[in-house]
Amino acid sequence: MEKMIQALFNTETDAFKGLQAIQQLGLTKDISIGETYVLTKDLDGNTAIRSAKDEAEGSGALGGGLIGGLIGLLAGPLGLIVGVAGGMLAGSAGETLRAESVSDYLDVVSEKIPNGKSVLVAHVWEDWETPLNSVLLPITTDVSRFNLQDDIYVPAQTELDKISADIKTAEIKFLEAEGNEKADWNETLEALRLKREQLQRKLNSNYDQQEKQYQLWINEHRSDSVSDEEVQERASKRLEAQKARLEQLKNSK
Repeated sequence: MEKMIQALFNTETDAFKGLQAIQQLGLTKDISIGETYVLTKDLDGNTAIRSAKDEAEGSGALGGGLIGGLIGLLAGPLGLIVGVAGGMLAGSAGETLRAESVSDYLDVVSEKIPNGKSVLVAHVWEDWETPLNSVLLPITTDVSRFNLQDDIYVPAQTELDKISADIKTAEIKFLEAEGNEKADWNETLEALRLKREQLQRKLNSNYDQQEKQYQLWINEHRSDSVSDEEVQERASKRLEAQKARLEQLKNSK
């Protein structure tokens, strides 16, 4: 299933070793790999972000892809933040990621990264956890995952449905109200409609990015490049699941 992976390393070198290891899993078709980034906090507390090519990226590096697009959803209805310390996914009010921009996202993540440590963030599709664990756990014991569909998109859609229901209720109240109360309900309606529009726009943007990634994964799939029959079978099932999810995304718009 489609997940975001986050792993904490003692050094940037180890983080890139982890990155290279999961890239190899992609080549052997054990997993499918999307965007990958390494965030490093130096001893002075400054954070840098690097892409898979080991090139320093600006703060906009996350902005154009799925990972960057997820920031808005993480900051919105879910109140989730990827917590580095302890490898947990935190959701308490005091730890909520409320930033809409990538730079704010990095600020929050930086607070969680101990000085001198690095974090690997990767968008993957894995059928089971063993391959990735087998290459990462020898160099880090702090690996966390969250399922994009269950932890991000389903709650976001639930929130969208709730807002729509609130709008219907507000519309009825508006028609029944008089005088100042009618003006108040009109203001409430405008706020709810704006909230729904903003969330729907974020969802559509992320769906667009997902579609692009699924299409890339499908295009990259070459069953004849896999010699191991068990791996080939899992890769074929993964391909079918990705195709099904791609069609689902297209039909959801």
